[in-house]
Amino acid sequence: MQLTTTELGVRPFSKERYFGGHGACPGCGAVSMLRQVMQAVGPKAYYFILASCAGSYFPGEFTVCDSSIVFTVYAAGFAQAEGMSQALELRGRTGETVVAYSGDGGAFDIGLGGLSGIAERNANVLVIVNDNQGYQNTGGQQSGGTPRGIITKSTQPFHQVSPAARNRKDLLEILAAHRVPYLATASAALPRDLDQKVKKALTYRGFKLIHLVTACVNWGFESRLAIRVARLAVETGFHPLYEIEGGRRYRITHEPAFAPLEEFTGLQRRFQGVDLALLGRDVAERWEDLRYKAAREWPAPEPSSLG
Repeated sequence: MQLTTTELGVRPFSKERYFGGHGACPGCGAVSMLRQVMQAVGPKAYYFILASCAGSYFPGEFTVCDSSIVFTVYAAGFAQAEGMSQALELRGRTGETVVAYSGDGGAFDIGLGGLSGIAERNANVLVIVNDNQGYQNTGGQQSGGTPRGIITKSTQPFHQVSPAARNRKDLLEILAAHRVPYLATASAALPRDLDQKVKKALTYRGFKLIHLVTACVNWGFESRLAIRVARLAVETGFHPLYEIEGGRRYRITHEPAFAPLEEFTGLQRRFQGVDLALLGRDVAERWEDLRYKAAREWPAPEPSSLG
């Protein structure tokens, strides 16, 4: 007797975009995020994967998703995604989505020029930034997304770093200066917020980017705690959730509980020796700036009303 896939308990490929069998580290926080993103994007998508941990998420020996995957390099990945988008448009295939998937090394550092280029040209590409705050695929070196002073294989002790250098690059502010259609931050720990932002991003024609801080076991926490760590990054205010439309209209999408920062840092070995008072001040200053921008009148007043 032959059993149906339902009787065998096999999930139908038409409903699941990303299946089991990936090669990511046990407890990798990015896997849950990627599954949620692929569900929200849908089946007709092309993913350009810049060099990163994501190379292990899609092992070549067998299929773990129902989308087309293109592995590429830091310097060319964003431009390649733009080229695919233009090719699809020329062929009239407007119902298909092009996604560029990058780590923080590709977006904050090595590929930043290419990212700025497609933002300036308003390429019709959805960029997903999997920010695990370091070059984790090669053992955990500092990137432009690493909070300054925390423990990696290439960082200085926190007290030896000047205050001006303690903050990492603010990628969304860099891209907001390009006046692109849509930018947002999100977290795998808040799936509804993430799903809504991916779907909203896809309503825009042009450049859109979603920046996600994902917990990495190289941070020094128990592998079972990845989603809890990601949740605490949000609820302590360390990773604000907001969106920017047109480079100017800011909206906070989740008001955190502002739990003590120690609840987040205490679960991770990488924060040993960090001055939490200074780190907390950095978080508070960022929130003050974000609230100011979110409270601004939009659209902006007419020039005649400014006196």
